[in-house]
Amino acid sequence: MTEEILRLEGLRKSFGSAEILRGIDLSVGRGETIVVIGASGSGKSTLLRCVNFLELPSAGRIQFEGRPIGQEGPGGAVRYVESELCRVRARIGMVFQQFNLFPHMTAIENVMEGPVTVLDRPRPQARTQALALLDKVGLADKADSYPSRLSGGQQQRVAIARALAMEPVVMLFDEATSALDPELVGEVLRTMLALSEEGMTMMIVTHELGFAYHVADRVLFLHEGLIHEQGTPRDVLLNPRQARTREFLDGHGQFRLPGS
Repeated sequence: MTEEILRLEGLRKSFGSAEILRGIDLSVGRGETIVVIGASGSGKSTLLRCVNFLELPSAGRIQFEGRPIGQEGPGGAVRYVESELCRVRARIGMVFQQFNLFPHMTAIENVMEGPVTVLDRPRPQARTQALALLDKVGLADKADSYPSRLSGGQQQRVAIARALAMEPVVMLFDEATSALDPELVGEVLRTMLALSEEGMTMMIVTHELGFAYHVADRVLFLHEGLIHEQGTPRDVLLNPRQARTREFLDGHGQFRLPGS
């Protein structure tokens, strides 16, 4: 049985009177790639942001590497301590729709920044690691380029290298290709596919259903803040059981990687 690395129990998240997540139960195994799909507003991004504690859950519990995060108090309310959340965030990397690179830093400096400032790595060690990661994402020759001199796809791959530099045990991708021109999507997806094949534990929110079909161990379809359907890519994407899932997938008939 695959070792469980992440568990969500009754996860809820509200913003004011709007309840975005309405009780998510999910277990993620080490090395598993989970792809989350669903219509806009279904709670996909909020789910990832709660896993990384960029948003604090309104209710429910999250266990990471076998340990519950936060302290449960009277009435079941969970109290979170920022120092603990910082340690968790350092172990759970996240790549966003927007690249968020520091414009005044070169590619290699962007990748080095976290290990130097957060992990207190010596700069020579951080530079060697950063160059290796840029090579891993196919950008060793762009190490000294500033973000303004890189394409959107290249910037996103630098962002992936930057997240990997923190040596996370889980990677989250929130619509990592949606801000890219169509011809640049494939290069980023292939980088993500390579990470999955290497055994990185990943949760990916994407509208790229062909990519989901090829990379996922499990697909989750979120609807109105709940896991409406889940299963293998073949089960969910080709043979969905729920009418709402079939409605969402209508028109998505080809499952291949862009550019392949």
